[in-house]
Amino acid sequence: MFSLVAAGCVEQSGGADSADSVSAESDEKIVLTLSSGLSTANGWWEGYFVPWMEEVEERTDGRVEFEHYANQELIPINEELQALENGAIDIAAPLWTQYDPQRFPLSEVTMLPLLESDTMIATKAYGELVKSDHELADGQTFNEMEFSSRGLKVFATPTTAEYVISTKDVALDTAADLKKLSLRSPTRVHEIFANNVGISSISMPSTEMFDAINRGAFHGSFFSVADWTGYGMQEVFNYTFEGVNLGHFAGMWAMTEETWNSIPEDIQKIMEEASYEQIPKGAQVWMDRAEKIRTEAEANGAVFEKMDDVDEEAQQLLVQGIEDTWIEWIEELEGNGQPGKEMAILWRDLVIEQGGTVPEAIMELE
Repeated sequence: MFSLVAAGCVEQSGGADSADSVSAESDEKIVLTLSSGLSTANGWWEGYFVPWMEEVEERTDGRVEFEHYANQELIPINEELQALENGAIDIAAPLWTQYDPQRFPLSEVTMLPLLESDTMIATKAYGELVKSDHELADGQTFNEMEFSSRGLKVFATPTTAEYVISTKDVALDTAADLKKLSLRSPTRVHEIFANNVGISSISMPSTEMFDAINRGAFHGSFFSVADWTGYGMQEVFNYTFEGVNLGHFAGMWAMTEETWNSIPEDIQKIMEEASYEQIPKGAQVWMDRAEKIRTEAEANGAVFEKMDDVDEEAQQLLVQGIEDTWIEWIEELEGNGQPGKEMAILWRDLVIEQGGTVPEAIMELE
């Protein structure tokens, strides 16, 4: 867990008190334990978390060191919040808010389907969302409602590349083809979309998907092309429909505010500045990876189709599915006492500002 090792006499009676008693100019060393459920081949790990740690260590001249663990080596996925709270780790990299909609209901907003977007658009919009001072309800912002109210300090990370429909040996040309599909659904929002379009969905961890598709358990998955190589799916998927953007998975760099407040202010500033400088670089890593994977897949005979490649009935069904998913998500959150509509409108506006597009019915939401 978090520790302060000071060159002078520093009392070790508690993290926050100890750090407060150490000046920014002292020779104390801060050792932070960072846990990640990501594989070391994951784009988040390579493109954001590792460069961020390296940058912080360099800028602090060795005053900060990270003990980092990947591949769920220290903490299993979805147990990061408890590990933060009980002091087993200092940083969750990431905190999987999308997998925990009961605690973080508003964070699902980045998974709402769009007509057009890319990793950079979504990443910039997400960065603005986390920093936004827009009040959603009771005078609270998104960050306050989701994170600081739970005693968490968070930074935005790059979003993943857009989710699309990828299958093994099954093409999509008509509305009837859509309704015959059986797809692995990674989030609750994908399940809502699948139900609205008529696609059968199956919930399953991504680590089990390779074997399940190969044995014919289902046809494919809502998945990001940039993440294929992290799970070996470049060996499985040979058809991908990119005609609609089925959301961007987002996670959070997270630490308890108690631990954050125990760190000297000059180091806090370095950590935060390094994070936001790395975000667009991390997004570009995802985009470059997606392009490389797509090029290699096409060379091996894989097919990538756009909206104009399917018939008009299928296009109408997909657009209607996007609209219905937004409305259903809003109504569910509002029914649970959450500012679903205000959250959806804020996300829509941030995406539009960065160059994304949504159906006309979503543009008309007020």
